[in-house]
Amino acid sequence: MTPEEKEALFRSLEEIRIALQTHQFGGEYKAILYSIPIVGIIFGWLLLFFLFFWWYRQRMAIIKAGLYQREKFDLRLYSFFLGLILTFVGISLSVTFILVLGKSLAMLGGLVPLGTGLGLLCYYKWSPKK
Repeated sequence: MTPEEKEALFRSLEEIRIALQTHQFGGEYKAILYSIPIVGIIFGWLLLFFLFFWWYRQRMAIIKAGLYQREKFDLRLYSFFLGLILTFVGISLSVTFILVLGKSLAMLGGLVPLGTGLGLLCYYKWSPKK
C-alpha cells in the first residue's frame, strides 16, 4: 500500500467515524425498542399472578364445597420420566460440547444433567415397588 493510499484510507475512515457520531441510527425508535422487553416482563408477571390467583381461588372453592381430593404423586414413576429426559439431554449436550469445543470445562454443561438423569434412573430401578 502506498502512502497516498494509506492516507486516503485514513481520511475515509475518519469521515465514516464523524458521520456515525453525528447521526444516531434509530434514535427515534429507542424508546419503543427499550420498552418492548419491559412491557413483556410486566405482562408476563401479571399473567403469572392472575394464573396463581385463579388457581388459589379455584382450590379454595373446591375445599369449601367439600370436593377436595388429595392428588396422588408417584415419586418412582416421576423419577423414571425425569431421569430419561435428563439422561438424553445430558448425552446430547455432552456430545455437542465435545464436538464443538473439544474436551473442556464446558462438558460439565452436559455431564451434570447426564449424571443426574442416571441417578434418577438408578433410583427408579432400585426403589421398592408399591
